[in-house]
Amino acid sequence: MKKGDIKKTGARAVMGLVLFAALGTAALLLDMRGFGIVMLNESNSLMRFLMLTSFSVGMYFFITLLTAARIGLRKGTNTDVVMLKGFYKVLCGISIIIGVFSVFGIMDTVGGAFSQYGSMMLGWSLQAPVSGVAAWIMITITRPYKIGDRVSFPQYGLMGDVIKFNPMYLTLNQVGGTVGSEEPSGRMLNVPNALLFSAMVINCSYQQTSDESAYILDEALFRITLDSDWDTVEDILLTTAREVTAGIIKETGQEPYVRADTWDYGTLFRLRYMTASTDRPRIMYEIVKISTKKIQANRNVDLAIPFVYSFKRGVETADAKGKTTAFDKIEIADIDCALMQDPEFFEENKDEIMGLVENISRDGLLQPVIVSRNVDGSGRYTLLYGEKRLKACIILGWTQIPAEVKNKFGMDIKAMNKTMKSGDVTGTSPATGAGPV
Repeated sequence: MKKGDIKKTGARAVMGLVLFAALGTAALLLDMRGFGIVMLNESNSLMRFLMLTSFSVGMYFFITLLTAARIGLRKGTNTDVVMLKGFYKVLCGISIIIGVFSVFGIMDTVGGAFSQYGSMMLGWSLQAPVSGVAAWIMITITRPYKIGDRVSFPQYGLMGDVIKFNPMYLTLNQVGGTVGSEEPSGRMLNVPNALLFSAMVINCSYQQTSDESAYILDEALFRITLDSDWDTVEDILLTTAREVTAGIIKETGQEPYVRADTWDYGTLFRLRYMTASTDRPRIMYEIVKISTKKIQANRNVDLAIPFVYSFKRGVETADAKGKTTAFDKIEIADIDCALMQDPEFFEENKDEIMGLVENISRDGLLQPVIVSRNVDGSGRYTLLYGEKRLKACIILGWTQIPAEVKNKFGMDIKAMNKTMKSGDVTGTSPATGAGPV
């Protein structure tokens, strides 16, 4: 309902108050002057009964006006006023009934009957409220959970964040329900306190370090190919977790860490970190989003996909017919090789290099060079095998060269150099000791 409805309710309350106050005052004046119309008993006339009834209804409108004003100042809704109006109507009706009993002189008889049966009915009806108040006192003293904690009722499949706790109800902001995650849905649940004696209640918040924050351990899973660079993966995951949870790390003093185990299609990295118990989905989303973007941008690590093994390899090596090739065409400017700038290397191997220039210009490059992608994420390559062929292609003015890319996703370049460079400068193959380079 709109705020304007509260104003209308207040205006109607003012009109009712003025009307019934005037009627009650008129009835009082007439009764004082002896105009009682008819006597209902020895001391009460009909005019006095009308006076009491009018003042009772006027009091109902007066309390309703005060309630509407207070709720309006607190920016509440007209629904709150309507609920309280119903309660006030009951009180008004009870006061009128008591007035009727009093005017007709049967109050003593009714009181006796109530004392016999009413106490039993009252005790039965107040059993649950009394249990609720007892639960409220016990929980307030022992504090198994507090405002802001996340609690669950496994028996009823309910989970929510504690918003309010009064002598009658525990108010929860439901978690899940309308959404399939551990995020508050905004649906408020009022759980009777009496239920707390019979139902299991689990506090899902852990390690509360302040009045506002409670933290739990969480993990995000990343499936990485076996040939990805392990150190690079760890650096990406840990750096991202530290960025996203910097405030939580400061509060708890616990740094994120990585655990890993083998998987059918690669390595399963488990990034574990402390997270806010009531903000877990958002924090995980930020970590997964940023980490995945960094992995996609880094050529030395790759996400593993079941049955495909590697998304990048599938895209990079497939041709239009769905067949695969072992070679890539890469920019010569992206290849690092110190010998390309060494004049002594060219002079010592000039005849062989110029022979390669002639052969390549006539027949093309029959054997690609071998390179390794650098692990620093720069997108550059280090030449492992084929300095003379690379020099010949540079002399021919080529900007790209066919290459077999070793270390596509993070093998150790230094170890690869050690095993593959033994015969490179001399023009012999490390495997056979002969052949063009």
